[in-house]
Amino acid sequence: MAIEYTFQLCTPASPEAISGLLTPQVWQPPVTTHRTSTGLRLTVHRDGHPSLVLGEPEIGVGFRLDKVAEPEPQYAEIAQHVITLLAAEPGDAVLQQDFERILLLRRGTQLVVSDLFWTPELLPWSFERRASMPYPED
Repeated sequence: MAIEYTFQLCTPASPEAISGLLTPQVWQPPVTTHRTSTGLRLTVHRDGHPSLVLGEPEIGVGFRLDKVAEPEPQYAEIAQHVITLLAAEPGDAVLQQDFERILLLRRGTQLVVSDLFWTPELLPWSFERRASMPYPED
């Protein structure tokens, strides 16, 4: 079973605009999925489904790790893409693993990150670190 991460973002930007921020050279409509050189599979789509964490995010970015490729470069790439999107789009955002574990949560100007994924040198903003961030119950 592949490991998947989902980044949800509250933004009026289109999926095409968000895709262009990630890897502009490969995202030409109607492409919605791209496998990177590390093996990471990216998917960008309009979300709009109610979320227990953000309410109704407009954009979803899926990150699926390749089972046979080295995981560390893929994790580094996820972090790079999330940082790029956080810098470009000011809306609330959440990074989750399999909709079970929250790894990053931004609400307004408050940024909270999980010790499991983020190291201090990765993020260029002030943030609060937590050992675990419980997922809201249904």
